[in-house]
This record gives sequence, structure tokens and C-alpha cells, in this order.
Amino acid sequence: MKPIHTSSPCPICGEPVPAALVERDGDLFLRRECPRDGASESFFWRDAALYERAHGLRHPELLPEGPLDLERGAADGFLTTFAVDVTTRCNLACPTCVTDAGAAAAPDPTPAEILSWVPDYSRRAGGFRPNISLVGGESTLRDDLPEIIRGLIAKGIVPRLNSNGLLLLDEARVDRLWQAGLRWVILQFDGFSPEISRLFRGRDLIADKQKVIELLARKGFAIQLAVMVQRGVNDGEVGEILRFAAAAPGVSRVSFYPRSRLGRFADEKRAATDAADVIAALERTTGGEVTRRDILDAKRVGRLLFRLTGHPMFRQRVCIYPFLLLRRGSRLLPVSRLFSPAGLLRDPGAAVKLAWLARKILRPDQGGFGDDLLFVNIEKFYDREAFDLREARNCHHVYLSARGAYPFCVYNAFHRAGGGCESGR
Repeated sequence: MKPIHTSSPCPICGEPVPAALVERDGDLFLRRECPRDGASESFFWRDAALYERAHGLRHPELLPEGPLDLERGAADGFLTTFAVDVTTRCNLACPTCVTDAGAAAAPDPTPAEILSWVPDYSRRAGGFRPNISLVGGESTLRDDLPEIIRGLIAKGIVPRLNSNGLLLLDEARVDRLWQAGLRWVILQFDGFSPEISRLFRGRDLIADKQKVIELLARKGFAIQLAVMVQRGVNDGEVGEILRFAAAAPGVSRVSFYPRSRLGRFADEKRAATDAADVIAALERTTGGEVTRRDILDAKRVGRLLFRLTGHPMFRQRVCIYPFLLLRRGSRLLPVSRLFSPAGLLRDPGAAVKLAWLARKILRPDQGGFGDDLLFVNIEKFYDREAFDLREARNCHHVYLSARGAYPFCVYNAFHRAGGGCESGR
């Protein structure tokens, strides 16, 4: 693989300096050249061949540097999702936490402050409207959450609530959120082993998660499972998680997040996890029903669909691997297989149904895809210690805050804690 040139913060002075991704022993390393502090190198990505293929499929345009002027359309064509921290407070003390929630909780922004950061889409005619993730901390700690939800809906944006689920065991609270207009919940979900739950969350929450899923499904919410994957910890359960999601009423999405070195990291000696680890685990634990080839084929189909539609959900990036599964009883059938001649011959009825569901595929902002499809994605966040400043601006996910609007990983790595280097200042 040829070196890929970019820029990255110097690990000593923090200034952005020229850098290159170089292959060694099948993996990628980030090599920097700081005029003041000299050369440095960090591990960047496991499986250079996978990265090279994804890099070749990506769309190369980048978001502007620095805070994004959203009112002038700086993120148009990129953006699918906003995120906003509605609180930094939390009712758990997870040993591992990307946002380091609860470590130094700041005062909650007021509903008016939050809404002032959000562009108004209510008067925009047609086109794709991004959704917004209400994150933290634990968002449900805010009693005024229904007010925030109503305000976001009035601005023409679909809210989605990120939660560990503990306060969603309260049916009256869930009813208030539904009445405010919430229809999409992203539930933190680690797997089925109490030991894994205790390692990630500090306590066994398995039974509570199951109860929350049942309650949300009964109320009619679209449920998305957010699964942090740590190699050697819960990667052996990813296939079981997919099968559970495919069979569970109300669950329409599963997102796998390979553990990055961001925020609070319980075991500093344990290596971070990469997209390649999750892909290999999926192939292994599904018995080959979902393969590396299926996932790369889905990226190729997505690239074609982006060329045809310009829809930002199909825009390809190296850090994310989305794919659709067609539910076939206990089977998991990757939709990308239907685009091949052999796939059409094997299951022509499925292809007809897929065509009928095309409108739902193109309108994911409501959270659901119908009972026939399960949306899955693998999304790798960039580690601060090996950060590709250029590719981090090839992003669909924009964080909103009092500091301004930034690509997701740029905000989490350099602006969340109040400082650090970022090429756009």
C-alpha cells in the first residue's frame, strides 16, 4: 500500500504537522514529522488491506476546517446526524466511557441554549433533514427533556435519545417522552454476559436492558442498539446480538462501535479495537452469514447509490461500514447479495420486496426500516493519540455546542475537554 498523506497533531506540542499513513506488517501506522519535536509514530489501523479498499471507495470531499457555518450550508451533502450533550451528568460510573461522563459534570445547558445551536429546518422545502442525537452523560436525567424534544421537532428535526436505559424502566417517563414526540431510542447494549456488563458498566444490567427493550417495543418506539465492542471481551457475542436484534420486536438498527482510546479507558494496557476486528468477529460468530465481502459489497452499492441519488446516507467514508440485513426467520441475509445476478436467481421474491421498501431505505431519519430490514453499521471513532485530521473532516456526524459545530471525532478528541489542537482552530 502506498503512503497516504495527511496531517496529525504532534504528540508533544499538539500542533498539526505533516503526517502519512504507512503500512508495516499488514497494519497501518501514522508517521508524523514535527519541525520542532521531530518524527513520531503511532499505531493507526489494524488490517491495511481493509483500509485501502475502504479508502478507495470513499468520497474524497471534506468538510471545511474549524467551526462549521451550518446556516450557510457548510455541512450540506455530508450531514445525516447532529449530536448535542444535553448533560454531562450520569447515573452510572462506567469504567469505560467515550465521553468521560460524570468525571467533572458541568451545568446543563438550558433548553433555549440547546435550541439556539440547532439550525431551523422547518421551512426548508424537501431534501434530506438530519436527525439529532441527545447524548451526554445520561440524557434522561433531565426532567425537561420533553420540552427539548418538542423544540427540536418544531425546528423540523427528528430527535433520537441516547440512553443507558435505567430511567426508561419508568413507564410514566417513557409515556411523557412519547407524548412529546420522541419515537427513536438508542440503547446502550453490551451483550448477554453479566461479566461483560460489569466490566463495561460496573454492574450487571442485562435483565434491565431486556425489560427496557420490551417496554419500548410495546410503546411503539424504533429501537437502535449501540454496542461498544472490545476485542477479547464481547466480540464473541456480536453474532448473537445480531440474531437477537433480528428477532426482537421494535429493534430496527444495531450499531457496533469498536473501542477507541477516547474518554475513560478502563484498561490502558488493552489494545484498542478496530473495524477489522468487528468484521472478523461478525463473520466468525454468524457462521459466515455475514462476511467481510458482504460488508465491502455494501460499501460498493452505497457508493453507486450516492452517485445516483446524492443522498448523504450513502456517502462513503473509511471509518464506517453500513449494511442492511433482510430478515428471513432465523437467517441473516445481507441485502447486497440481492444486487448480484446469482442473488436475484436465488431469491427473486426478496428483490421484489426490497424494491417495494426502497422509500423506507431512503428515509432513515425516522429510525425504522420496517419489519423486513435490519440496518447495521460498524463505526470506528478516531483515537486522539493517532488522529487523521484530514479524514476526520470526511464526516456525516456533527456535534453542536456552545463552542460551535464540529465533526464528531474532532469535537470529542479536541473540544470536549476545553482545549487541544485542531487544524481548524
